[in-house]
Amino acid sequence: MKLDGLTGYRRGNGTVGVRNHVVVLAAADNVNPLARQLADQTPGVAFIRASFGRGQLGDDFKLALRTMAGMAAHPNVSDCLIVSFELASAQRVAEQVHALGRTGTMLSLLDEGGVTASLRRGQRILQDMQAKALQGARVPIALTDLIVGLECGGSDVTSGLIGNPCLGGFTDYLIGSSGTAIFSEPVECLGAESILQARAASPEVGAALLRAVARRDEIAKEQGTDLLGANPTADNIAGGLSTIEEKSLGALAKSGTRRIEGLLDYAEGPPRPGLWMMDAPSAAVENITALTAGGCQVIMFVTGSGNPVGHPLAPTIKICANPRAAQRMAEHIDVDLSAALLGKLDPAAGTRAIAASFARVVNGELTAAERLDYVDTTISRIAQST
Repeated sequence: MKLDGLTGYRRGNGTVGVRNHVVVLAAADNVNPLARQLADQTPGVAFIRASFGRGQLGDDFKLALRTMAGMAAHPNVSDCLIVSFELASAQRVAEQVHALGRTGTMLSLLDEGGVTASLRRGQRILQDMQAKALQGARVPIALTDLIVGLECGGSDVTSGLIGNPCLGGFTDYLIGSSGTAIFSEPVECLGAESILQARAASPEVGAALLRAVARRDEIAKEQGTDLLGANPTADNIAGGLSTIEEKSLGALAKSGTRRIEGLLDYAEGPPRPGLWMMDAPSAAVENITALTAGGCQVIMFVTGSGNPVGHPLAPTIKICANPRAAQRMAEHIDVDLSAALLGKLDPAAGTRAIAASFARVVNGELTAAERLDYVDTTISRIAQST
């Protein structure tokens, strides 16, 4: 298997995008309506909503800023308009965007004197950004330019038996080609800690991975839920996964067999190529938001039940090996591996099908989530607001 002929957009900071989005990003929830209206009234502009307001402190404040900046400066973004009520909220995000080697234009509703004036000015800015984006041209890129997010959700027996192992084969190929991949969801490594430790690049990395898993387990226990030997997710149980350990062994298969270089914080980008684990929660929208903000240009998402959601910035490729789901949710599935359950598709062929879809999407083919505009973003929360 060899992937060549890939194309993308080279950015001034050295990163490479596979999309050329113009984005309007809300820096706080009180301007979500303004940012949404700007996107609705400027066709082709992607809308990134704020998950929370201005009452965040400490680690939550840092996490929100890092995530918003990671999306505003994302390689798949040509240009970004950062919208806030008062200018300071946008400035905080713009400063971190600048630190990532990109720029963002700011718009303050308060400074403009209301929503009507903000819409007029914002539309002019976005139209200028779109005109500039249209001048961008695709150029040859390599696998080494790409960071791939690995996700699974709505898991079932076919996820662990077929979908995730086939994706794991692609992950091994990517890492073997000096590419980069990030998997996350430490809680879905419960029961598989020994595998993580054995694959860690060093004892220190192994210890960090185990701490991340233990911390997620402790969060569940603090809320009165003991995950070990159980599975709290109804659709997983219906799909034949009765325990978190069963789910974990299947979920970890998507990461392949290569060594794990280290642990990344939520929305943190990898410092060098290789396979990394990100400390992010298992809920799909929170997770793909973290992966995207960490620089993933494409997300590979294995689903047994047909989880339809994708991210607005990172094309999200849905992979399904469940025959019923692949038929019932066909409009949401990009790679149908269900023939494998009937013995008509071997794992190597499944991996090649994933790689072929990946190459097409990198080169501009829309994913199902993109075509259907079934996309969303949510930043995780650690503590309560003041």
